Amino acid sequence: MSVLFSVKGCVGTLLLAVLVGCSSTPKVTLPEPKDVPREKWSDAMLVLEAMRIDGQRDIPIEMVGREADNLSAPRSSGGSGGLATAGLGYVSPPTGFSSAGAASLGVGLFLLGGGSAGPVYHYQVAAWVPEELASNPKEASALVRSAWLDAREKYFGGKISKLRHEPAKYADGSGKKYDRLADLAAGNPAPFDAPASAAPAFISAEKAYGPIFLTDPSGELFADASRADKDGMDALAGIARNLPEWMYAYYPGRNWPKDFRPAAIYNKNGNLYFIGK
Repeated sequence: MSVLFSVKGCVGTLLLAVLVGCSSTPKVTLPEPKDVPREKWSDAMLVLEAMRIDGQRDIPIEMVGREADNLSAPRSSGGSGGLATAGLGYVSPPTGFSSAGAASLGVGLFLLGGGSAGPVYHYQVAAWVPEELASNPKEASALVRSAWLDAREKYFGGKISKLRHEPAKYADGSGKKYDRLADLAAGNPAPFDAPASAAPAFISAEKAYGPIFLTDPSGELFADASRADKDGMDALAGIARNLPEWMYAYYPGRNWPKDFRPAAIYNKNGNLYFIGK
């Protein structure tokens, strides 16, 4: 399955020039997922679809050219059930996302910069809790909350804020997140209340509770980063390394050109980027 590659020297610069041209803002038109055969979707897009979030697009592998030869080998995550978890194309996070070289590999992976409406523009953390780990939706949500808190403490060395948000049925940015204005004011999102159902192929379980979403994970991690004197922009990927394999984080990307960072899916096993197959 496809994975991110490292752009090298003039090849990366050339790719950047092709995608950006003479403008400081990317001028790339990418096909919508509905217009692309599903087998050509990136692994990141498959995870985002399982989160029930739309609005993101893949950069076709054809636009990458020979750099596809540098694709890293997938890392197996093990697990049970013989599902596709081991086939996801994970890679370690590239260094220096803000550099021109990293920007060249990311141009086109985040085309929605500057927006704020809708889940695709928000940090998201979603979980699919294997059925054997919880007996009902409430227990599954409690497990998600605990796993997120533990991961924050591990990443920030125990120096975390007191912000605590309840897990929810809907993603951040969804108009269904809160049932009433009073719930919004009180910070009480609609709770996850669905029974266990067929798990996505990348989850090592036949059935799972999910997706269960965290509420305002960006608010928590940036508050944590401030207390721990760390870079909040790096925190989501770092926290994800300490989450269970059944939890995935979506990073919507950072707008071009300042400190450009591509949209990605983060998981314990590595990062997935929006590059088609």
